[in-house]
Amino acid sequence: MNPVLLRLYPAGFRRAFGDEIAESYREATEGAGRRARLREAADIATHAVRLRLGLGSAHPGGRLFAAVAPFALAATAAYAAFNLIGSAGDWYVMRAAGTPDRVSAFMAFMNGCYLLTLIGAVVALAGRYLPGVLCAVAGAVGSSVTFLYPVWRMPPDLRWELVGFLLAPILIAALPLACPPDLRPARRVRGAAGTLALVAWAVLLVGAVVVIDPLGIGLHFPWRFGVPMIAALFLAGRRAFAGIRTTVRLACAAAPFIVTMYFSGWVQSEEILALLGALAATAAALRLRRGKGPDTVNPA
Repeated sequence: MNPVLLRLYPAGFRRAFGDEIAESYREATEGAGRRARLREAADIATHAVRLRLGLGSAHPGGRLFAAVAPFALAATAAYAAFNLIGSAGDWYVMRAAGTPDRVSAFMAFMNGCYLLTLIGAVVALAGRYLPGVLCAVAGAVGSSVTFLYPVWRMPPDLRWELVGFLLAPILIAALPLACPPDLRPARRVRGAAGTLALVAWAVLLVGAVVVIDPLGIGLHFPWRFGVPMIAALFLAGRRAFAGIRTTVRLACAAAPFIVTMYFSGWVQSEEILALLGALAATAAALRLRRGKGPDTVNPA
């Protein structure tokens, strides 16, 4: 075993468990191919970095990220669905107006990235965690990259204001990667057929909203963001809500939704303040509840 891998661990942990880790690595890679050795080395390096950052399942930070991860995935799914619905309406208008095909090709690529993000978030919520999160991150990166050129052509003072618009979806989609592996949600859907049916349900839900209001005439909240958000939270399940046991977890779980709603374009700064006020009121209610019993939130 490469000594560099062991040096990634904190000194105390290395002294206590270094020999055990080295022996486990030797047993796992004995007679194995290069790919297996690389996978084991990557697992060890990831575990060591988590311990260095205090993101293991035994650390408060790791448990906090585990509680927030389902809500970050739900926010990512809702944001991707919101943009898919909006892009479908825009595409309909541009096709009717005879817009050049190069714009349609640009929108097709962008919508493909949003669709990949939506599918990845849904698959992760269904229990195929790591592949789903990686797909969601890849889609978020792709959709943000499509905006680099038009954003870069804007005046410098406005250009840097839009950096958050490009980075926020990527950071929220990547946040579930900080969840410790042993605290990831259990697989809720068995088999490829069940996962495919769940993905089809998500895509059909987006299509239904597009059919109901293709031009966005109705209010954006209940149609373009609210419906996908409720569906994603339903998919996250009761167990995700049961993990919100403290006011800090409540605030962190709400943050991805507030950020994505802001960058969706239909929530203004004043409305963000109202959302923060509602969050503060809920936190105050939790504190009062803690004085009477466990600081938990009843998901019902």
